[in-house]
Formats: sequence, C-alpha cells, structure tokens
Amino acid sequence: MAIKNVNEKPSKISLKKLYYALMTDEQNETYSEDIKVLEMPISLTQTPNFSEASLDAGDRVVDQEAQLDSVTIAGETADLPIEVQADWFGHKLSSAGGLIVNSNDTPRFLAIGYESGSKLVWFFKAKFKPGEEAANTRKKGETTYKTYPFSGEALPLSTGNIKHVVDTRNKGVTETPETFFASVQMPEEKTTVPTP
Repeated sequence: MAIKNVNEKPSKISLKKLYYALMTDEQNETYSEDIKVLEMPISLTQTPNFSEASLDAGDRVVDQEAQLDSVTIAGETADLPIEVQADWFGHKLSSAGGLIVNSNDTPRFLAIGYESGSKLVWFFKAKFKPGEEAANTRKKGETTYKTYPFSGEALPLSTGNIKHVVDTRNKGVTETPETFFASVQMPEEKTTVPTP
C-alpha cells in the first residue's frame, strides 16, 4: 500500500468580509441574485451538531454512527445596518427610514458566506436571530465601541449539502473571492477516473 503525504498548509486567523443572499424560494432552494456584503465582521464561530448512536454487543461497541444535522453559527459585527436586520430577521422598514420590529416577524432563510484568509465559504441555508444589545453611558476618559452579535443555525439543503469550502492555495483552484461570491452556486462533485 502506498503512503501519500497530505499537503498541509498552516493558515492565519482572518475574517475579511461576510456575504449573504436571501433565499427567495424555499421549495426550489433558489436565491436572490443580489449578493450583499458586510465589510466589518469581528468574529464567526461554527459548531457542528451531530446525531450519534452506538451499538453495544458482546461487552463492546460493535458499531457507531454520527450524522451531521446542522451547524450553529455565532458571530459579531462592528455594525449591522437596518437593511441587513430587515433582511435577516424579517423586520419591516418604515417610511421614516427606520426599522419596525413586530412580534410576528420571522427570520428568513439565506445563504451566508465569508472570506477568511485563503478560505472561501458558503453556508447554503441559514437563519439568524439578533443577539443581546446594550447601551451604556460614556464615561469620562474612556472610549468604548458597540458591537452587534447574532446567532443561528445552518441547515442542510434537500441534497444534504450544508456548506462549500474552497482554499485558494490548493492546486487547481481557480476561484477568487470575486467569482466565488458573485452568486450562490451549488458545487459539483469531483469525478475520479478508476485506475486500471
């Protein structure tokens, strides 16, 4: 059996931009062609959620299974404009240019992507809720910044796909942030030619 080295490449911590597109048709899982960009993200954390089961027999574990159900996403931005809050959380815009928050508002499904160093990522079906918001008085001699937290879940599409990750450092990758985030495209599986 041949031993093949995997091409490992350390990557630096980075979070450059957030991208999103509203899901316009949940049945057919299609998106708006209008890709919007947030240029001041602070953090984004992904936590995979699994359904797990194991079978014990003969005083030992004889089988084990784990299935990825969803990915919990938590993030923070330096600003979350009113337009974005309306898109994400299902709020309405007022004629005065404000935001109307109603108890009947429901968050909308969207694709959310991010650029982290050489990695480009699209989550295909996420839904977010706003985080805690606080207001404090300004203290003499101090300057503090307000940030905007959010959290939610990324669910699988009908195909089972949850996200697509591309590393632009890898051989044969031609994607750039400009092409990858130009639209929400479904990835195609790489076909392997069997060796004779």
